[in-house]
Amino acid sequence: MSLQIGSTIANGIGRVANRNGLLLVLASVVLGTAWQVAFNSAVAASLPPEFTGQLAPVIDAPLPVLVAFTVASFLVLPVVSVVAIRTFVAGETDRIPREFVTRRIGWVVANLLVGGVVLSVLMMLGTLLLVIPGIIVYVALLFMAVFVAVDDENFVAAMADSWRLTRGSWLRLFALMLIVTVPFTVVIGVLSTALALAIGPSSTAATLVTVGISMAFSVAILGVLAEAFERLREERDRTAASDEDDVADPGPTPMA
Repeated sequence: MSLQIGSTIANGIGRVANRNGLLLVLASVVLGTAWQVAFNSAVAASLPPEFTGQLAPVIDAPLPVLVAFTVASFLVLPVVSVVAIRTFVAGETDRIPREFVTRRIGWVVANLLVGGVVLSVLMMLGTLLLVIPGIIVYVALLFMAVFVAVDDENFVAAMADSWRLTRGSWLRLFALMLIVTVPFTVVIGVLSTALALAIGPSSTAATLVTVGISMAFSVAILGVLAEAFERLREERDRTAASDEDDVADPGPTPMA
């Protein structure tokens, strides 16, 4: 199963368009909205009153409570991503196995957070070096989070495995991500501008709609990544099996 861009996107969306996928989208939207509200509220509570009107939505609560809730929701969001990756890669559609939620979850989330920081630094450095190296780093390490979530690897091993898995497919993966992300970026930009003009840039509705669409899209991206990951891994396994067969059966021995 080669990495054909059209079928990869269609099958990736299919991994999300089921009971499990919709539950994960809902969880992501709810948690993402909760984090945004808590973050806005914490910032508003720490600013002079004349600036608080620029943030919406906000809730009135003690600053320590808001900060604690902001941090807690921020740490729970990666758990949803881990569960989504495990579910989509496994192809589970009707129920989410308990182990997908509990298996080494602290270890996995810690490696995702640290690995994400390291990846961001590498991409920034690569971008400063005439942009192209930054793109290569992004594409080559695209499956770091998948290896961490699925195989419980540390982020260093996951980066190495992602590099090996993506070699030879960088252009196709880059095209895949462009095709998936550019339309969303355009849509969310147009929608945000329209909402800002219609009801104001700091309105509750504009923020909630933007956050909701963004979080739902992030889950859909994970479905596409899971499909691409499985296709490349199957292609790698077929190649390895073919190489082993060639070694085991070198062909007829030439006659003296």
